[in-house]
Amino acid sequence: DKLKYVCDGFIVGSHFTSGYNYSLDDLRRINDYCKENKLKYYICIDNFINEEDRTQIYSYFDFIKGLNVDGIYFHDLGIYSIAKELNLHNKLIYDGYTILCNSLDVAFYMSKGLSGVVLSRELTFTELETIVRNNPKCCDVMIFGHPRMSYSKRKFLTNYFKEINIHYDYLNKKTLSLVEEKRNYKMPIIEDQSGTKIYTDYILQMYKELPIIKPYINRAIVDTLFIDDDKVIAALRDYKHVTSENADFLLEGLYTKYPDNYSTGYLYQKTNITKDEQD
Repeated sequence: DKLKYVCDGFIVGSHFTSGYNYSLDDLRRINDYCKENKLKYYICIDNFINEEDRTQIYSYFDFIKGLNVDGIYFHDLGIYSIAKELNLHNKLIYDGYTILCNSLDVAFYMSKGLSGVVLSRELTFTELETIVRNNPKCCDVMIFGHPRMSYSKRKFLTNYFKEINIHYDYLNKKTLSLVEEKRNYKMPIIEDQSGTKIYTDYILQMYKELPIIKPYINRAIVDTLFIDDDKVIAALRDYKHVTSENADFLLEGLYTKYPDNYSTGYLYQKTNITKDEQD
């Protein structure tokens, strides 16, 4: 209810999704809610799929097909074969997180009949703009949130708490952070049954950039993970009205009312820069 007036739809997930683990009954209720309120509804499957998941993922896709969702975001390429068998591949949106970095890759995945792709969060703005201009209305871009830095099937938190001999209910917790030995910033970390995900310490924002790429992109994604609702609503409201002329004003308002560690991420720096170069 808080968000429905400032966004066009929702991306949610269940068994094969980290961070947004709704039940099937929840997904059905949210689906009905979105249709009643004329909102888009997308299911996210962002975990790797194991061979033993095969039966369950087929059952999950049957369930999704019954919902008639607007799209399915996926990470594991094995999902494509299953979706194609069920004639759902035209609803797929491929999100490889760090993989989609050039126009040829975008064209390749779109040639497979997909609904769209999500570009890498590590692109410079020059690269991003070039790709979306070359592939108009094919690409989704994350414009707000904590980008995922790492996904490993290794159980980092399991091993850590085992090593220090402390019992703690850490599965699916959104309150834990990782602090490296020689750096003082906190990176949110989540472990679930599929592995461990680590996110950036900063919140990516693209206030000044969105007006430039908006005519060419398909969807702009605001990721709410680890962020308070009020801050999310403020950002969504701003993005609805942001232009090249008012971007600085809106950004200053966000910084003032909701202070946090905001950043443009890698938009204006090389991803392969060394620490010595940065210093």
